[in-house]
Amino acid sequence: MQTLPKSEVQSARHWLISLHEDSNANATLFRDGLPVFNVCEGRLSRIKYQAGFPKLAIQACLDFAGLDISDIDVIQPANRHHFLPRVTGNLLPEAEHDYFGAMHKAWLYFQHAMSKGRAVAWGTHAVSKMMLKRKFPKMGDLVDHHTAHGYSAFLTSGFDECLAITSDNMGDGFSSKVFVCRNGRCEYQYGSSARHSPGQFYGEIAQLLGFHNLNAGKVTGLAAHGRPDKAYPLMEKLFSLNKERTGFVTPDLMWRSKQRGVYGELAGMAPEDVAAAAQKRLEDVMVDYVQHAVRALGLRDVVLAGGTFANVVVNQKILHLPEVRRIYIHPAMTDQGISMGAGLAWLAENDMAVNQPLDSVYLGPGYTEEEMGTALEESGLRYERPDDMADTAARALLDKNVVARYAGRLEYGPRALGNRTIMYRTADRTVNDWLNAKLNRTEFMPFAPVTTAEHAADCYKGMEGGELAARYMTITFEVTDAMAGRSPGVVHLDNTARPQVIHEENNADYYNIVRRHQELCGVPSVINTSFNMHGEPIVCSPDDAIRAFKASGLHRMIVGPFWVFQD
Repeated sequence: MQTLPKSEVQSARHWLISLHEDSNANATLFRDGLPVFNVCEGRLSRIKYQAGFPKLAIQACLDFAGLDISDIDVIQPANRHHFLPRVTGNLLPEAEHDYFGAMHKAWLYFQHAMSKGRAVAWGTHAVSKMMLKRKFPKMGDLVDHHTAHGYSAFLTSGFDECLAITSDNMGDGFSSKVFVCRNGRCEYQYGSSARHSPGQFYGEIAQLLGFHNLNAGKVTGLAAHGRPDKAYPLMEKLFSLNKERTGFVTPDLMWRSKQRGVYGELAGMAPEDVAAAAQKRLEDVMVDYVQHAVRALGLRDVVLAGGTFANVVVNQKILHLPEVRRIYIHPAMTDQGISMGAGLAWLAENDMAVNQPLDSVYLGPGYTEEEMGTALEESGLRYERPDDMADTAARALLDKNVVARYAGRLEYGPRALGNRTIMYRTADRTVNDWLNAKLNRTEFMPFAPVTTAEHAADCYKGMEGGELAARYMTITFEVTDAMAGRSPGVVHLDNTARPQVIHEENNADYYNIVRRHQELCGVPSVINTSFNMHGEPIVCSPDDAIRAFKASGLHRMIVGPFWVFQD
């Protein structure tokens, strides 16, 4: 496995490991205040959304730098009050993700109590701290869940002053918090209890439509196929803002059922219309919530984190608010970003944080050329080492080959951004159907494009203020007529796309493939979808990549410097 250069290890003055122990458990290694490694437990265990203590992820952090746990100066956990994963072992019960189930409802009520009662909050913090202190004597005090989200967005934005808004299902008693960010600190303003939650609302609709709550993004894709009008009045009963526009309002929790009341009515409607109404309601409420915060607190630059802001259409609507100048969404906006945010919070409190965009989004494990070559030899696949990989891959794409790319270090966050990516030409409007079938996926949103930065303005409208967000595939933009005409395979029914705008300095080898493709055919975009089979995490190791390549029947694969064949 690739490791940190010895010179950087030997010259380091301070090491910090931060961790998150819930769904999408993960750990981050900081060297002298900057993140140098991050990985989710599930990418290593191969269990999607792996929850619990991130044992493998912490060990991967140590292995990357060649350190022992005793060499780490500070261990920084997140989730100040969420003691459940610390008392139930390595895996949380799947029933916690049944949003209509009794266990999940009870947990939400307990979360609500934490947001309202000092005694409950004090007790859960004390229990969590006591249990972790036994493992980590050099532990910092636990960081609140939404504070971690806030710092993850603020201190990777490079914005001197901004508003940080977090939103998800729940964390440490809240579903959302609003922070004023300046002088390197996030100053808490107000928040909304976990009892009234955007993530709960959207997750319930996802579950009603037959999707796992953690795959609620499928609702966003399905929404463009329906009409919101019929179901929208019912959505208004399920999710709204309070009169002050500082918190969310949802109906009584205990008696919610998929068979009764509003949900029973929705169950009898066309799924695409239900999805369209839920998406529109989420947009309307979240945009109103953000707009009020911007007006009330007087800051026009907005940074976002939390699972709600995985909704790329909501993010586009926020960018287009007249009050908003710039927007940035943390690349790991889900709980995959919690450990990084917790580490940044500790660094900020100790005057060691650096506020700048990430030097690299490729923070996960990488493997040596020798390891990749050995894996290929053992696989029995045919391969060669071309002199010009960019030209080889670009010509294969023009010949209608699907090309998987496995190279460099694993991406940080939920999006594949070139190193664990499947590529195809954007001209095929049928690609969403047949390629998803190859990968055993059920998707409604078209594949995302990767576009070279030099040609982004020719492809997308309304990018002003969203340039940093566009690097990480976290926002949609309306496409130009030229883009719609030459790249129909990546344009959604609403005439938008969710691009990764790639700059040469961010990933030269990946950039060169897209640039060479443009030189050969005039199209500056290529399809970019994650390299994984349905139900699996994005591939991490060379063996993961080889298994997925064989199972999918894809045509060609890049493995580091090697060009792999499968006919």
